Amino acid sequence: MSLFGKKYEPVHLLCYCCFNVSCCELVMQNCSRRSLLKGMALSLGVCAAGASGINRIVEASELFEQNKVRSGLFSTIEKATLKTFCDGVIPRTNTPGAVDAACHIFVEHQLLCVYSFAEQQTAKAAIQFIEQRSVEINGKSLHSCSSEQQVALLNDIEAKSSRMPDDERQAFRLLKSLIVFGYYTSMPGATQELTYLAVPGRFIGVVPLDEIGSAYSSKDYY
Repeated sequence: MSLFGKKYEPVHLLCYCCFNVSCCELVMQNCSRRSLLKGMALSLGVCAAGASGINRIVEASELFEQNKVRSGLFSTIEKATLKTFCDGVIPRTNTPGAVDAACHIFVEHQLLCVYSFAEQQTAKAAIQFIEQRSVEINGKSLHSCSSEQQVALLNDIEAKSSRMPDDERQAFRLLKSLIVFGYYTSMPGATQELTYLAVPGRFIGVVPLDEIGSAYSSKDYY
């Protein structure tokens, strides 16, 4: 996983221990994929409001998988900016990236299905801010910039060097969370980026990355 050009491995992102329950305990409890999605929503901070918000997120995710996709929130330029943003958060490497998993479509769908009109408009404003900064700094839209320019701009916003309003910065973080949530609950993210072990064994909290390659996945749900 890469966040704006920096390499990270989400060792605990989809590991069942994120949810304070061991893998064996979850098997014994016959945990469903819906439960996994709820756990992911909680761990990544993409919940709208309490239990009802979690349920809406899960229901929206399931609709997306059934190709019942909602769109229309973003303009053509905003869609292109969001798509480039997704690629900056999780680019394609030796495994599929966020764009390959259609996270740019997923994010728009989730915003329309789960979040309020005010939150949707703030998310739009955050995307517009990113695009505006790209034009100001690089003289062109984000999607037309080189990879180096895109990474530099997103890092600049991430480091709070750009004067992004607080509510839009909160939406910026929400967008990143939705991208990660969409990616690691997608088929490519869960079955190719992560590593599936049918019998994972005991939980070891800290493991050298070069010994495991990637984190435990939810491949059995696909």
